[in-house]
Amino acid sequence: MLSIGSLCLSLRTPPKPLKPSKTPKPIRKLYATKAMAGSNPKKVSTFEFRDLMETFAVDVKRAENRPLNVPLIAPFTIASSRLDKVENVAIRIELSDGCVGWGEAPILPFVTAEDQSTAMIKAREACELLKNSSSMKLGLVLERVSEILPGHEFASVRAGVEMALIDAVAKSINVPLWILFGGASDSITTDITIPIVSSAEAAELASKYRKQGFQTLKLKVGKNLREDIEVLQAIRAVHPDCLFILDANEGYKPEEAIEVLEELHSNYLVMLTSVC
Repeated sequence: MLSIGSLCLSLRTPPKPLKPSKTPKPIRKLYATKAMAGSNPKKVSTFEFRDLMETFAVDVKRAENRPLNVPLIAPFTIASSRLDKVENVAIRIELSDGCVGWGEAPILPFVTAEDQSTAMIKAREACELLKNSSSMKLGLVLERVSEILPGHEFASVRAGVEMALIDAVAKSINVPLWILFGGASDSITTDITIPIVSSAEAAELASKYRKQGFQTLKLKVGKNLREDIEVLQAIRAVHPDCLFILDANEGYKPEEAIEVLEELHSNYLVMLTSVC
């Protein structure tokens, strides 16, 4: 996805020469500290994202959005819906110094409030606001974006615009996002999702993901309790040491959620989310 790709670019892009005339003083201090610290994030300055919001002046040169339609290799089924393709919105923001950030507004029917057409309209409004605004501090820009994309109603679009802005700013100051948001590590451990499928298909996917090194599996559940338990047992047979995250997408009744927990109390359950 574009948002992940842009994050990877921020993590891997080689440092660019500093531009002292355009870089706020606190950020120049961060560069110097980072250079002295080498690659050890624990030695990096305590400069944080909140400092960036107060010091970095955002000057947007271009801002645009476009549909991001991607067919899926296989249907993705959850308790509330089935997806055969992704219909999201991509957002691209270019600052006056040429640095480009990408964001993505994820659209999931029955979960997000926006559909793609609404997201396109609201993303376009946000892009026009950014293009027509004079230079202002990042914190104020984010406030302005929140004003025209308020609450849950436009949460996905707001996230995509914020993502693109922060990505562009991080590239502008040449600080990787993993440092900007805490600097704990330059790597992460992630899970991989298995949608609602038959127990045989789930076991096949789990076996494949085990070979790929995935230790935590996120399972979509919530349509049929008995079938969900059969799927969990089938996965456990081929991936005996995996950790489970179960996402019911509000498909369980309270007593069903309790039954699942009782079934898995000793089976490495990490989390049960969106239960009912």
